[in-house]
Amino acid sequence: MGFFNLFKKKKEEDWFEVYSPLNGKVIDLSEVPDEAFAQRMVGDGCAIDPVEGAIYAPVAGECDIFETNHAVSFETPNGLEMIVHFGMDTVALKGEGFKKVATSNEVKVGDKLVEYDLDFIKSKVPSVKTPIIINNMDAVEKIEVVAMGKDVKVGDLIMKVLLKK
Repeated sequence: MGFFNLFKKKKEEDWFEVYSPLNGKVIDLSEVPDEAFAQRMVGDGCAIDPVEGAIYAPVAGECDIFETNHAVSFETPNGLEMIVHFGMDTVALKGEGFKKVATSNEVKVGDKLVEYDLDFIKSKVPSVKTPIIINNMDAVEKIEVVAMGKDVKVGDLIMKVLLKK
């Protein structure tokens, strides 16, 4: 019995947890009105239909906020690469409606990175649905979206990722 518990514990420790970077409802990528995201061409994960105006760090590691503040990329110490891309066609806003608030590119889960004017952006783009994408899928064994269909708050567990050994 001890051996099997040890094995089970080891397996659980291999999962990497991704937390919600936004308040909103977790949806499948297929519901994002952009072919590249919906068909998982840039990676796999989930999306959130946001209800409030800020993006927080979903993982600990290094982040890079795009010049237009509409997207944030992350690299974790274990090598996972991901992106949070706020809405569709938001790069065309050239930063209007977005405000960078991060003070460092080293982040921990829950650090506030970008604030945005949700109503303004909603009026300017086709969708504010926000993909949370794992980019380096070649390093991933499996993704489990644990909060699919649920309303989540910043810091709630949304995905577990099992990296290849």
